[in-house]
Amino acid sequence: MADRRQSLLDAALKLVEEGGLDAVTIAALTERSGMSNGSIYHHFGSRAGVFAQLYADSYARCVAAMLPALDSRPACPAVRDLTLHYLDWVAANPSRARFLYAAPGHADPSVKQAEFAPVMSWFLDRMASGEVRSVPPWALEPVVMGPAHESVRRFLLGVFDLNEAREIIADAVWAVLKP
Repeated sequence: MADRRQSLLDAALKLVEEGGLDAVTIAALTERSGMSNGSIYHHFGSRAGVFAQLYADSYARCVAAMLPALDSRPACPAVRDLTLHYLDWVAANPSRARFLYAAPGHADPSVKQAEFAPVMSWFLDRMASGEVRSVPPWALEPVVMGPAHESVRRFLLGVFDLNEAREIIADAVWAVLKP
């Protein structure tokens, strides 16, 4: 059953990659995956359900790629590594990254919050100890990671060399959090 769900998600991601969100229809999913529309509805409930699960799956993979950076080292190298892990994940998974940026309305906020909880906890602990600048929790993704997000958007458009800029981006993220 998990394989069937993953096959449907892979088919949806491929359709998004080829033609954007509008390319993902139940008919296109049945044709691409070889499964019946009943199977799609059984596993996801609707097209929106496919997008919600694809978003949750992609976001979980992204966060999982960043987590190894958050260890007991001093905050500066950990924050820089977190940023570099994120950029490396994007470079290795451009289709998933493109989907995350194209479909934020399909994210379940509670699922996203639960997935991001270990990252948030690490930052809150470092803020409490004074190792990083104290910022409101809502600011971590849009404000602190802003330089990374904007660079990734340009990379995904094909107009920015993410590899060439990665150290500068990591420095910019640390500059926001430096106490």
